[in-house]
Amino acid sequence: MAINMFDVKQLAEYLNVSISLIRKLVKNKDIPYVRLGVKILFSKIEIDKWLLEQQKDNLN
Repeated sequence: MAINMFDVKQLAEYLNVSISLIRKLVKNKDIPYVRLGVKILFSKIEIDKWLLEQQKDNLN
């Protein structure tokens, strides 16, 4: 099973937001990520789950 991973730029494009917003979310630990040395990576599966949680929170 292949795990799809995004870097910061790819995630910004996937979510259609700025790179600076992604970096802010990482800094505040508001988004799931993995740090490998200096590289920050995001699992597509975890990001999709996180998006659903955000949507649920906005509906409540």
